Amino acid sequence: MANLAGYGAAPPEARSRASTRYASALAAAAVFGVLLFCLFGRLMDFGIRRDEMLFVAPAELIGTWALYKDYFYNHVPYTAWLFQGAHAVVGDLGLLFSARLVVFGGWLLLLGAMAWGVWHISGSMLLAAVSALFLITNDTLLAQAGMAASNNLLPLAVATLAIGLFLGETVRGRARPGRMFAVGLLLAVAVGMKVSAAAFVVPIALAMLFVPARLGVLSRLRHAVVPMALGGIIGGAPLFFLLSQMPDVFVAHVVGFHTGPHVAYWQALAETEPQLALSLAGKLKLAYANWLAGSALLLWVIALAGLALLWRATGRVTAGGLGVVAALLAAAAAMSFLPTPGFDQYYALPLIVMPFAAAVLVRQLGEAERASLAPMLGAAALLMLALGAPRLAPGGVTMATNQPTEVQRFVAGGAALREVMAAEGLAEGKVATLMPLYPLEAGLAVYPELATGQFAYRIAPFIEPELARHYVLAGSEAMIARFEAEPPAALLLGYEPALEAPLRQWAIEAGYVPRDVPFLNNRYGRGEVFLPPEAANR
Repeated sequence: MANLAGYGAAPPEARSRASTRYASALAAAAVFGVLLFCLFGRLMDFGIRRDEMLFVAPAELIGTWALYKDYFYNHVPYTAWLFQGAHAVVGDLGLLFSARLVVFGGWLLLLGAMAWGVWHISGSMLLAAVSALFLITNDTLLAQAGMAASNNLLPLAVATLAIGLFLGETVRGRARPGRMFAVGLLLAVAVGMKVSAAAFVVPIALAMLFVPARLGVLSRLRHAVVPMALGGIIGGAPLFFLLSQMPDVFVAHVVGFHTGPHVAYWQALAETEPQLALSLAGKLKLAYANWLAGSALLLWVIALAGLALLWRATGRVTAGGLGVVAALLAAAAAMSFLPTPGFDQYYALPLIVMPFAAAVLVRQLGEAERASLAPMLGAAALLMLALGAPRLAPGGVTMATNQPTEVQRFVAGGAALREVMAAEGLAEGKVATLMPLYPLEAGLAVYPELATGQFAYRIAPFIEPELARHYVLAGSEAMIARFEAEPPAALLLGYEPALEAPLRQWAIEAGYVPRDVPFLNNRYGRGEVFLPPEAANR
């Protein structure tokens, strides 16, 4: 009877292992839930960045003015369009909030795509969790690259999903048309968000011609080349259309700016930006800091440990997807060095490839080797949590205690500015500022020459006339002439003393009076509002 009673029941050891796995999964889910809560808080309270003037402002302006033609915008357009769509849906919560909410969605996609891709390739849930943990605790991504509402994080998330799909097919020696189509589509969308994502296109396009090796020419065309190309064409269609409609203007903004006046400006003012890298030596320092420190260093240790275990067990390393990963890493690293000057956020590209290197190696390990690697993965996870806690924890505290966040302060600043201007009957006029998100948050008008902040304004002394004719641009002298013809209803200054000096001088000489307005302070300075002379007489 005892035997019959136990018939079909799982052995105690199996039940214990299942319970352990279940408890581990619950613990991991709880940890990631807390991390995401803290990440959201950090994202919403992250100090404003100049780049956000460029990327977020179009969400409010696109319905009124045409991108590129009516105001300055120096990147490919998909990010601006995405922010515009989000603003149309949740814009009542704030212009900056809606854009940063999109970035949080990008984080969810990035973490999910990485965890799924690494698990799909390696078969190791533990490595998948550590790979996602690597991203959410990475210093580079917890700074401007992943926190500001710009085009830095979003293409990484899309490209991660594309890489995971492609490597998943490669290591299994197959090429399913649907997945190849998705890879092409995703890569095109990533490039439409940021040109540097093209670093992933070339290695994958070349690899598609050789892997999986068992495919014949016709089968490769039918199952891989044509679907991927079709996906790329569809994903890039809006970009191709825009380029066909205004090729000169588009190229002048996206290419001409970054290779001409942008470089000249920073060469002249390099001392004003401590993290700037104009030389190869400076770029190497940035690369070292971003690729060989913190959680990135721990991930390299895991990959090298997997390589050592594999070599000790088999005496060889099967190429599999390792060649594709190596090519992706090389291309991403080369692209990071290409822009001049270099900034930290430019070195984020290789970060999304590193976990796939570990995944391809772990896939080849036997059960014994995987078991011996598990303690190292656990230790790495704890160290990553320790490294990320100082940056993530304050965001959790901000959310848990319901403190005002940066995005809420921006909404309040815009509302306070509008209230003061409305009280003086000035709410229909234009605000002159290098920080246009404040007036745009409140639906106030801005000058098209300053609509995306300081980027066009500051390069005026460094730009050739042939290039300048493609921009809506005005330096200090031209802007003052504009003020003479169409006086501003208010000037909002105090964030860029050197750049704003001529505008401040004009305001004082024209009799504009300072007015104290709350909630206009940020990491760049204390906002100062100047109202026309008649406001002082009311």
